[in-house]
Formats: sequence, C-alpha cells, structure tokens
Amino acid sequence: MTAPVIDAAAIHPISLRLHTLENNLVLAPMAGVSNLPFRLIAREAGAAMGVSETISAKGLVMGGHKTRRLLDTSPREKPVAFQLFGSEPATLAEACRRLADEGVEWIDLNVGCPVKKFIRNCAGSSLLRDLPRAVRIVSAMRQSFPGTFSVKMRTGWDDASIVAPEFARMCVDEGAELLSVHGRTRAQQYTGRANRDVIREVVEAVPGTPVLANGDITRAADVFEMLRDTGAAGVMIGRGSVGNPWIFQQALELAQGGALRRPTPSERYTTIEQHIDLMRRAFSDPTAFASNLKKYVAAYSKGMHGGNRFRQAALQSSDLDEILGLTRDFFTRTDRAA
Repeated sequence: MTAPVIDAAAIHPISLRLHTLENNLVLAPMAGVSNLPFRLIAREAGAAMGVSETISAKGLVMGGHKTRRLLDTSPREKPVAFQLFGSEPATLAEACRRLADEGVEWIDLNVGCPVKKFIRNCAGSSLLRDLPRAVRIVSAMRQSFPGTFSVKMRTGWDDASIVAPEFARMCVDEGAELLSVHGRTRAQQYTGRANRDVIREVVEAVPGTPVLANGDITRAADVFEMLRDTGAAGVMIGRGSVGNPWIFQQALELAQGGALRRPTPSERYTTIEQHIDLMRRAFSDPTAFASNLKKYVAAYSKGMHGGNRFRQAALQSSDLDEILGLTRDFFTRTDRAA
C-alpha cells in the first residue's frame, strides 16, 4: 500500500458565525450510536464536535419522552449539533423554536437518512426527490432558529438524479451556515464507494460555505485523501469511528508530523472503562444499558485476537453483569493486541 501524503495544513479550525471548531474533524450523526456517551468519547479522542442521533421534530413537538432523551447533553461536549428530521415545514419550525427557547445553539437537518421509515414519511433522503419541499423546510427552520443551522445530505436519490450541488446552493441561499455531504445516493444505501467527485461539486457550488465530506473514512490517512480529493473544509466521520474513536487522535497526530500510533491494550481498555462509566450514567435501566453496551464492546474488539469468540458471547447475552465480566476478561488479557 502506498504511504499516504500527509498535508499538515489540511487539519485546521473552522470559523462560523457563532462558533469556531478547534479542528475540522466531526463525529457524524448515527442512529443508535452517536448518543451522549459516545459523543463524549469521540470528543476526548480529538473530534471538534459531534452530531446527535437524528431526532423526530414531530416527536419533540408532541412531547415524546423517548424523543427528549435524545437531547441529553453535557457542558463537556459544547458545541454539539442536534439533528432533526421530518417532512412538514411548520412542525420542523416549531421544533426549532422550542429548542431555541431551551438554549440549543446548533441544529442540523437530516436530508440523508436512507431507511424505509424515513422514506415512508417523506423525510431524510426522500426530500432529495422533492427539492421544493426541502427548501421550504430549510427556510422555515432558518427563520425559526437564531443559532447555527446546518444541513446534512446525500448526493441524490439515485445515479440518475444527483441533486446535491443544486440543493446545496438552495440551502445556502436560505441561510444554512455549514453543509455535510455523504457521497452516496439513497439507492446505494451503504454499499459501493462514496463519490468524491460529487462532494467536490458541492464544495465548488457554495464558495465561502464550509462543507464537510462524509463516507468511507475508516483510517486516519483517509482524512487527508478525502480533503485532498474534494477540497472540503473538513470531514465527518461515522462508522469508521465506531470501535475506533482513536481515528480522530491519529489524524491530528499525523498532521503534526507524528507516526501512526495504535492504542495499546491498556489504552484501549481505559477508553472502554470510560465509555462504560458514561453509559452507566446515561442508562438507568439495566436492560437498556446491556443492549446498548454490547454493540459498542463488540465494535471495540474488531481486529483483536479472539475477537470473534468474544463478540459471539457478548452479543448473545442480555445480562448486564455477564457482558461487563466478559468485557473485562477479554480486554485485560495481554495477548489481545490488534
């Protein structure tokens, strides 16, 4: 494999109207993953900010308890963006007003999620098939929210309808201050490769507005390749950070001239212990704690000797104490290096 070309200048702050991100590495919104504990772990590892799991605007307006739990935050993670989804401009505007009244400083709109639940409700990437509606939503949210407002999108519905550059211009015209682009269509779901050429087209369509490039960033070196190929202001890292929050730290160290350094077994377990402690505070119900914990510890074990056997045992268990014991026994073994 050819050694990556590391451009130190590729890592830099991003200045916005109300916020300055200390670097241009951002944790992506991921349903069931980017909750408060994981966002704090990513921030500790070097991410400049995180975006919440996507939140139903209708659920917020209706006062849903489960929906409100997704707003859990901590002063330690400022700034944080809360991502909303929906299909009705009035509902999204009302959700923005309520969040502004509660002191929320940054809202992101989801125009990218490809799952069927969103598509059935004309939300997420379904809006890429109805740009007039999408623009009405952007306008209504912007008019209702004085804080930082951003939009996350895919490149289009399918290869025959690549609309991201056009939609990006519309969003900026309506007041969006930052955009992020997952370089896949809705039809691709998470298959194939992210299209960096389209991301570059978005960057060129909105000069002066920061664009974050998202998709296929699984190694620290990918950060620099993505920034070089797209001209984006920064990157948004999603699945590549699950089980590997050190990707942020590694990219920062590479930019500073350091060598790629993987966490030692001791460092890995220290991070896992921190993550477990944060989850213990976030999930008071042992069943919810167990079901959430095992997917993270399974991800942390990827690439480690004996990881398959550990994952099978952990994922099959529903007992919190058993999962904690399996995790401690596996990650404290000295022969588990990745």
